[in-house]
Amino acid sequence: MPPRAIVLSLEQLSRRCLGCYGHEWIETPNLDRFASRGVVFDHCFASPIPETEFRESSETLSNRLRQQGLVVLRKCESDAHDSDSLCDTAFSRLVAAGEQALLELSRDSTRSWLLCLESCGIGWPGVATSEFVELYADELDEELAADLVAIREIEVAYAALLTQFDHVLGRLLGTVDRLFGDAPPLIVVVAAHGQGVCEEEMLSPQLDQNTEATSDAGSLRDELVHVPLLILGATSEMLGSRRAELVTPADVLPTLSDWFGFPPEAAAELDAVSLLPVLRNEERPWRSELFFDDAEGATGLRNDQFLLVVPALSGIAERDGDEATCALFLKPEDVWQVNDVAAQYPDQVANLRTALLDRRQSR
Repeated sequence: MPPRAIVLSLEQLSRRCLGCYGHEWIETPNLDRFASRGVVFDHCFASPIPETEFRESSETLSNRLRQQGLVVLRKCESDAHDSDSLCDTAFSRLVAAGEQALLELSRDSTRSWLLCLESCGIGWPGVATSEFVELYADELDEELAADLVAIREIEVAYAALLTQFDHVLGRLLGTVDRLFGDAPPLIVVVAAHGQGVCEEEMLSPQLDQNTEATSDAGSLRDELVHVPLLILGATSEMLGSRRAELVTPADVLPTLSDWFGFPPEAAAELDAVSLLPVLRNEERPWRSELFFDDAEGATGLRNDQFLLVVPALSGIAERDGDEATCALFLKPEDVWQVNDVAAQYPDQVANLRTALLDRRQSR
């Protein structure tokens, strides 16, 4: 069977709100089923800056694959007018276009092809169609403390949008099953950015007590950089497995190149690597740290134990400069990044800060 692949890339999606990542009451049955049939990456992280480099590299890879004779189709989500009709939502239109493309691609079983579906993800803030809003009406009937009512209302609004998204995605996954049966293409669902849903409101008690430590984290907060990545079809031996490797959305690009049998060079400038060895459970050395940048100049380094955040690049301009501005958070314990432990781990701060400086100088 020739290699084939579908990539659904989302601009933003809350990992925390997905059932396959541990949420208990928001309904995402199609994503959960997808996860049970594929591989879930628990530690996928992305910088919060606009993904211009990623998009350019994605287009470069698409052009390169076309030059090699591969059929490459890209479908982008268009703006949709306000409507209470599910079929008129932007994501529904994108899925309909994807279904039509899959129907055409399935007519020739000898061709290799790549279908890229690009969506904004969950249009938040926004309002779901009435049928999905009604699903969560009972959640608003709970007896809650006054300061939690507004938070629950926001969560319920996001839950309705997310379940609506999951329902439409189920159509696409059903079409894949119907057309390709037991030989599905490689399917990737990935978000380029996380999405904050009530996190700042939930943090308000800690903000009052520890404003400085929390503000140090800035846009590198976990809910904004910790993103979902799910892959199905690379191998049948890892159904429903979870991986703890540090990965990024950019790793999808060399993975695709590798999948189609070409050297994974297209995303080298993004420090990206192919995930196929991980998906095939091959024993290979893997990265031990990831780097982050945001639009305000903050930079960070994440490993399996710590997240170091420097508020601005100028803070690491000199190797022997002032390290007092660095914030260090224990991971994964400190989900909300409210407990700066830099003073307790000066050696770790110095080592991670040096790694940040080396990385900056090498770019």
